Amino acid sequence: MNRNTYLTLLLTFLSFSLTGQVGEQLEKEIGKIIYYDTDISFRNTPAYLIGVQLGDTSFVYAYGHTSKNQREAPQSDQIFEIGGLTKSFTALLSGILMNEGRMHPDSSINYYLPDQFKNPTANAITVLDLVQHTTGLPRLPIGIGLKEKDPTNPFGHYTKNDLLTYFADVDFQAIKKNYKSYKKNQKKEYKYSHTNYAILEVILELVSDKTYEQLLQKYIFQPCEMTQSGVHDFTTENRNKIVKGHSLGGQPTPPWQMRSFAGSEGIKSSMDDLLKYMKASLKNKTHQLGPVLAHNQQPFVKTDMAKHIFGGNGWHIITNKNYYDVVMHAGSTTGYRSFMGFVSETNTGVVILANSPHSMNGLGLLILKMVNNNWKRTKKGLKTGVQ
Repeated sequence: MNRNTYLTLLLTFLSFSLTGQVGEQLEKEIGKIIYYDTDISFRNTPAYLIGVQLGDTSFVYAYGHTSKNQREAPQSDQIFEIGGLTKSFTALLSGILMNEGRMHPDSSINYYLPDQFKNPTANAITVLDLVQHTTGLPRLPIGIGLKEKDPTNPFGHYTKNDLLTYFADVDFQAIKKNYKSYKKNQKKEYKYSHTNYAILEVILELVSDKTYEQLLQKYIFQPCEMTQSGVHDFTTENRNKIVKGHSLGGQPTPPWQMRSFAGSEGIKSSMDDLLKYMKASLKNKTHQLGPVLAHNQQPFVKTDMAKHIFGGNGWHIITNKNYYDVVMHAGSTTGYRSFMGFVSETNTGVVILANSPHSMNGLGLLILKMVNNNWKRTKKGLKTGVQ
């Protein structure tokens, strides 16, 4: 064995050894958070997958079992519903198509809709209002429950035609008068709404002449090499990897079938794929989707959540005067819950997938805070592992 080969093998061994030590320490710290700082119960949520990004290294930890009747731990290539985290993907698609000139952020929604669905009171409501949750539309359309045939599948019978018919009848002038900030002469007010992204999905399909799923594949999944993600279109192999969800009452719950609202709630994905997506978001200066990813992570709109939480494009931004911004979004469906949060400046991030909608008790932010040394980690701090 020559000297160069020996040195290469030695460095590789040391690298694996150090990574293993960091991984073991990280697992211990996460365990402490789960068991001492949260009220998480594995009786309520059978399985958790936790992914942590530290610099260029990913760590994945499995907790619990995929169901109460099986003793199999969840795997990083298994597929979960991600719920509202879908919105970050839809906002990314919107930015990409805006850059291509397919639509303009300041154009009225009416401009892109068929004549029978144009709303005369919505001329001032723009595409950017949909992206940034400033339309004033409610979280879900009024009357959506009348179309519901199965409470575990709320969008299975609510069509895009139903959605656009609802939109056409909304009185946006009345909404404006009800703004809390109207007396302060503010034109827009943040109001988180699944309806916004359901309408945005329709517009994306109309301007591109592609389905939402085709857009995801072309512009996000393929560039990020995400092979285990989709809405409806899964290979047999991936379909068999979908983890069974569990309702709040603990009953097995099938994945949602979407006839609308896929752009708000509809993506199913794996830990492996979501870590790839988060890495792209962290490395927004070098990734091919970088310009839009970086733009969407900016704090654009004050929210009604807290003074230090702002709305980005498809993200929530937690600002801190003494630290870097935290970019995050969570999601839930009737059988699953998800979380993604990261700090670009320290190249750290956390992804959590669970197969029930029970609360995570802030687990994602607690872990992210821990790996950032109680919000004191610097770029140089990454070299020393977990602090």
